[in-house]
Amino acid sequence: MQYLVAINQARAVEWGLNAQQAMLFAFLHQVPTWADARQLDGQTFYNVSKSKVVAELPLLTDKQDTAYRLMKQLAVLGVIQITSCDNRTYMRLTEKGKTWNRGAPKAGSEKSPTLSRSADEQGSEKYPTSEKSPSGVGKISEPGSEKSPTNQDTNDPNPNTHTAGGPLDHAQQFADDGQPLVDKIGKPASLGGNSAHPARKHAMALDWEPNPEMFAAQCYRAGMSPETRYEPHQLAKFVAHHAGDPNRQLAPAGWIGRFVDWVRNDQRNAIAQPQSTGGAYANGRQRTPPRRRTAAEARAAAEAERQGGERPSDGQWHR
Repeated sequence: MQYLVAINQARAVEWGLNAQQAMLFAFLHQVPTWADARQLDGQTFYNVSKSKVVAELPLLTDKQDTAYRLMKQLAVLGVIQITSCDNRTYMRLTEKGKTWNRGAPKAGSEKSPTLSRSADEQGSEKYPTSEKSPSGVGKISEPGSEKSPTNQDTNDPNPNTHTAGGPLDHAQQFADDGQPLVDKIGKPASLGGNSAHPARKHAMALDWEPNPEMFAAQCYRAGMSPETRYEPHQLAKFVAHHAGDPNRQLAPAGWIGRFVDWVRNDQRNAIAQPQSTGGAYANGRQRTPPRRRTAAEARAAAEAERQGGERPSDGQWHR
């Protein structure tokens, strides 16, 4: 397990990475220093398996499919390139990805302030002055000062980090699990959906499990005991039933609500099952099958018919 992961927050925000993607890329950025290299299509790739990611980053995820999905998202964002050969996963850093730790805060910025004079002189950070106000009283902070910080890469004195197309706006289009956010009507934020109120809808995954607290709350709202427990086979059947339709997407609460209905219907069917066998079995009586006649009884019946007599019934025969 890797104990420390160095995340460059400035680059993560600039590239639109969420916390999971940033953690994974910080790990992958170090892969060329220790992984096995291989030449593929004239490029040097490094072998890094999904199991290796799970083992080194247990805080990120414990599922290999999730690790691979996050790697593909980093590839879409253009910071890594992934491929496979001989059933092994290989990756390489792109030119953009290699700039992860390049660059430093500009001198005089908010992160690295500099002083043109000594701290004891007038005009220092603790004793600001201006030409119009030598005493420092009523000084108007200049754009880019500590009182009125600006974006280091622009001259806009009033930067808006929520401007459409900006780094933070791009990052807000993804949920914590790396999935695109979807608004209440099911439209992705990247396609103009209302990302301010995300429903975070998603299709059913084979490794899906309901959140215990939300499951208990949904059971209570459905008139069931909050202590209701479900069986593993119930979860397996529910997931298998809905995983076959990737176009059906619901918010987490929606999936849990459907699963609660699934469990409740199972309970009702289990209670009604003993009552479905009616008739003699419901009264505890077992129906006696009709007795087959012996050869002698059959001959006697045939003789009676020839003589025009009354045909004896099965109940008149005795052993």
